[in-house]
Amino acid sequence: MNHFSPLLRAISRAWPIFFLILSLSFLIFPCFAIGENRPNIILLLSDDQGYADVGRHGHPFLKTPNMDKLHDVSVRMTDFSVSPTCAPTRASLLTGMQEFNSGVTHTLLPRRNMNIEVTTLPQVLEQAGYATGMFGKWHLGQEDGYRPEQRGFQTALTVPGDNQRSHYDPDLLLNGQAISKKGYRTDIFYDEAINWISENKDHPFFCYIPTYNAHGPLIVPEEYAAPYKQVVDEKTANYYGMLANLDMNLGRLLDHLENMQLDKNTLIIFMNDNGGTFGVDTYNAGMRGCKGTIWRGGTRAFCFWRWPGQFKPRDEVALSGHIDVMPTLAEFAGVKLPKDVSKTLEGLSLAKRLTDPESAWPNRMLFQHVSRWSDGLAEDHKYVNCSIRWQTWHLLRSGTVPGCEGECRVYRKAINDEPMLYTGNHLFHYAQTPPDKWTLYNLASDPSEEHDLSETHPEVVRQMSDAYDSWWEKVRPSLINEQSK
Repeated sequence: MNHFSPLLRAISRAWPIFFLILSLSFLIFPCFAIGENRPNIILLLSDDQGYADVGRHGHPFLKTPNMDKLHDVSVRMTDFSVSPTCAPTRASLLTGMQEFNSGVTHTLLPRRNMNIEVTTLPQVLEQAGYATGMFGKWHLGQEDGYRPEQRGFQTALTVPGDNQRSHYDPDLLLNGQAISKKGYRTDIFYDEAINWISENKDHPFFCYIPTYNAHGPLIVPEEYAAPYKQVVDEKTANYYGMLANLDMNLGRLLDHLENMQLDKNTLIIFMNDNGGTFGVDTYNAGMRGCKGTIWRGGTRAFCFWRWPGQFKPRDEVALSGHIDVMPTLAEFAGVKLPKDVSKTLEGLSLAKRLTDPESAWPNRMLFQHVSRWSDGLAEDHKYVNCSIRWQTWHLLRSGTVPGCEGECRVYRKAINDEPMLYTGNHLFHYAQTPPDKWTLYNLASDPSEEHDLSETHPEVVRQMSDAYDSWWEKVRPSLINEQSK
């Protein structure tokens, strides 16, 4: 007699009910791609720091021990692009789209207001059960509907309006309500972020810290600037001092995560928002260009990704950029993006590439534009201060438009050999390309972009410029903040 037969018959009768319960459980409790190992996420964004302004990148004077430490334990994106100025980079970072597709073409109103119809990274993570907080520079709209606490951040500490110049004792907005704090602003933002992390340590969190350091005015406690006043002028010393203060605060954050035993399951991304500024004449890693230019020095950023036990420290050569951050973090958080969001993304997830350097990566192109034209002159600037990256190629056109008092005005100052804000070597960093002509550079052999190869590689020029024309026509309708002239 088989004593197991009644048991087997009971199991077979109960199996459909068990399967139904199991199926319903997946609907009630979402199944995340990384299971229980969803990381906490901290995104750090510095303001006006250049790619070259990190000790590990060969800087002759600047000391950044905590940035160097993070560099050494991270996957380091070595061919990572951002926008030429700050508000556009912030829009791309939080939407996964080149900034034109969210209507952002300037740092000034109304063209810095990010389209309220687009879905943001904190909204996506909040819906996945993450606590979301930001502490620092928003710069994507302070009017009703545009503020960070209305775009997915449950806690948002920023500044009112354009008040970005009060480095000491700043007036702030906490979820839209005015408050005041005593002290140095970057220290305050890190204090508040660290406290918020402690309060939210028992469930996944997304913490965004976009500081104002090292944006001018160049104001910093003397202790940070003093070591540099023996080797560079006072302005540059203060700039490096602001980066030294930022480095100190990064160290405080890293220590706090370790002390709270959060470091092992916290993914940290640290990057800068545009090309170099006050340090480019001292050291710019051999690149031409600075903030506000389309040359490589105006758009190259460092980007460090640290997740202990998940990423092996190394250099990553994939052509990537700020538009890739949102889809990557969504994948690591186990979020399946809605179809209406997925179809608008231009960015690609780096998740597989970060964990496996041998995984496939598409042969993509990236499109960039300085924008910042005078109101009503978007179409006149289609071929002015724009570029395409593809493989090691950089195709670009700089120049000016008559009557434009936007960024063209800055370029005209450089042409006229007038004093410039960031550089005394302005004819190099603000170099003009020949009128009505694309110029082509191979960054692998010519990082300072001094040898135009457009005549010898016309097929590359044609392929890249045709792609640019198609891209412009696609994004042009998204420029919803443009004024009619």
